[in-house]
Amino acid sequence: MKLAYMYATPDVRHSQVTAIQGDIAPTLAQIRQVGYEGVEFLVCDPATIDVAAIQKAVRDTGLDVPAVCTGEVYGEARLSFADTDAGKRQQARDRMKAAMEFAGRFGAAVNVGRLRGRYQEGVDPAQTLEWISQAIRECAQEFPDTRIVMEPVNHLYANCLMGTQDMLDFVDSVALPNVGIMLDMVHILIEGEDVGASLRLAQERQCLWHFHVSDSDRLPMGDGSYDIGAVIKALREVSYDDYVTVETFQIPDSQHAIQQSYNTLRPYFGA
Repeated sequence: MKLAYMYATPDVRHSQVTAIQGDIAPTLAQIRQVGYEGVEFLVCDPATIDVAAIQKAVRDTGLDVPAVCTGEVYGEARLSFADTDAGKRQQARDRMKAAMEFAGRFGAAVNVGRLRGRYQEGVDPAQTLEWISQAIRECAQEFPDTRIVMEPVNHLYANCLMGTQDMLDFVDSVALPNVGIMLDMVHILIEGEDVGASLRLAQERQCLWHFHVSDSDRLPMGDGSYDIGAVIKALREVSYDDYVTVETFQIPDSQHAIQQSYNTLRPYFGA
């Protein structure tokens, strides 16, 4: 396993995000200098990103890019695949496609968490799931070489596809080779699931392609109450060997968050 840190690209305007923010080159250099081997990009409007600057910073630092996270497409722009407005559903698909084009430059996967949307009052839940399925199929088929990783999101932020089994069933229903699952320890724990059991379910389906970590309340690793060692042990027990991305609030500041998280995780990764 290798460690990555979440970086919010400059199109993300919101300041309260679970990622480090700042100018592209120095921020990626900071991530690498601390010791991380990868960077995951948190995006809002991928079509507006200075791709050349990102590519240069990635080359200069030697960082891998395991994934692109679309959380702020919903969190900031309020777009989702399940909006009752067809125009907004189209905008959400367009942003997803821009994220997939961007991710494809780095061989990265694209995460779908909150972007999928929510059940809405007055809308048949089956219709909501069909809108989500249609969007995922359309995007996956247009970019067949880029993986989509569907993320179960806990009930504080979502009201559909919140659990590991439900998301695995959804992925099975989509039935495309570039659509799999990612898990986040915070969502698993808030939903009352057992991390080891969730990991085993996903790994048995051979579609567990990415993983996020954070301490309780999205604090930097080591600053909260979660048993980090137990989570890493569970990952090892299912022979997970891909990237683990730290996704935390920058509390009290990014310098502390990035270093504290690395120092806490380093012993488990043999760094």
